[in-house]
Amino acid sequence: MTAPARSVPILVPRAGLRVVVESDRRRVPIGGWILVASVLFAAFLGMIWSRTALDHNAFDIQEIEYQIEIEEARYWELRLEAARLQDPARITTLAEEMGMVYPDQVRTIVVSGVGGPGADAEDRWAELKGLLSASP
Repeated sequence: MTAPARSVPILVPRAGLRVVVESDRRRVPIGGWILVASVLFAAFLGMIWSRTALDHNAFDIQEIEYQIEIEEARYWELRLEAARLQDPARITTLAEEMGMVYPDQVRTIVVSGVGGPGADAEDRWAELKGLLSASP
C-alpha cells in the first residue's frame, strides 16, 4: 500500500524576509558582562582596601592608647613627687637646716592710701596690687 501523493508547497521568499541559518544568530554582547565584572572586581578591591585601612588605623589607635597609659602613669608619679616635695614637715626641716627660724614678734606694716577703717582684706589687697603694679 502506498500513500496517496500530495503536493508539497514550495516556499517562495517574500520581499523583506530572509532565511535564518543557525550560524547567523547574533552573538550575546560580551562587552556588557566584562564591564559588570570589572565594576564588581573594583568594588571588591575597594572593600579590601577600606578594611585594611581600618585595621591599620586600629593599630595606630592601640599604640596611641598604650602611650596614653604610659603618660598617665608618669603623670601620677609626678603628682606624688610634687606632693612629697610640698610636704610642710619636709619644708620645715630644710628651712631649719638653712638657719631659718620663726620670728619673735610680728610687725604690721601700714601703707598709706590703702584701705581705711572698715575696709575688708580683699579690698585692701586689690588696692595694694594696684599700687604695686603702677610703680616701675
